[in-house]
Amino acid sequence: MRNYRIISLFAVLLAAFGLASCSDWTETEGLKSSVRKPWEQDPALWADYTAALRAYKQSEHFIVYAQLYNSPEKSGSEQDYMRCLPDSLDIVSLTNADNFSEFDREDMAVMREKGTKVLCHLDYAGRAEELADAAVLEACIDKAIALVRAEGLDGFAFTGTPRVGDAAAQAAAALLVGKFSAAKGEGQLLVFEGNPLFVAADDRDKVDYFVLDTERTQHAQDVKFKVINALDYAAVPARKLLLAAGASAPLYDEDRTEHAAVVEMTRRVVEFGPLGGLGVYDIGKDYYHSEMNYLNIRQAVQTLNPSK
Repeated sequence: MRNYRIISLFAVLLAAFGLASCSDWTETEGLKSSVRKPWEQDPALWADYTAALRAYKQSEHFIVYAQLYNSPEKSGSEQDYMRCLPDSLDIVSLTNADNFSEFDREDMAVMREKGTKVLCHLDYAGRAEELADAAVLEACIDKAIALVRAEGLDGFAFTGTPRVGDAAAQAAAALLVGKFSAAKGEGQLLVFEGNPLFVAADDRDKVDYFVLDTERTQHAQDVKFKVINALDYAAVPARKLLLAAGASAPLYDEDRTEHAAVVEMTRRVVEFGPLGGLGVYDIGKDYYHSEMNYLNIRQAVQTLNPSK
């Protein structure tokens, strides 16, 4: 009992001392830290690595394309920055390009070293009502062209939804393709995302890649029908056609077995073609993979280009 009382008294005294001195014990003290980026750790090795990356991306291979919502108002993590995208990604389209930031400018140097094409994205399909007036649409296109020129981006991406007999939609498509293709410089790209029938038949050869609207398609058989429509009815060359997949979406095969869309769609790029490659939407959702950042996308690249 005596020992118990001594221990109890000691505990009370310790607590009292802790309360009296808490501010001294928990005073914040800044710690200096330094993060050395890969190119700072071994510049020569980094130069060799990026040279190999650029050579790979200039060779004949399946293309992997992604959308990135750059420079959000409040960044959640490194998933929001171009510098952290998978190195083997060929093309990234910036869906918040109107708010191109200083962080984006810094990351452009890394993108150039890696040979990754960076495009300005104009979502006409999602903003059709806002851009219904031809003058407003033209001003928006001109703004995108000015951004690409000012920031040294690698071209343009745009969306659209075909509407049979809709003269306004047809005029918008003609304006988008006409101005973007005329503004496209040496080595730059023009990419369309959606149903290729939005683009007039005579203008389709001006588009470098078509990312087919399969990102919400949940069954492989429906993907196949869309591919047939794009190849046969819209006459898009197979080498220009990419299949879109949502980073966290499911895709069911012919036996109704569920797969990760990025993984299964990768297999269909070869089976239904071979086609030009894969487009990945909501790419940030693959960043938080439990085993490795961007694991599914890295696996897709390796599956499509195993010897590269």
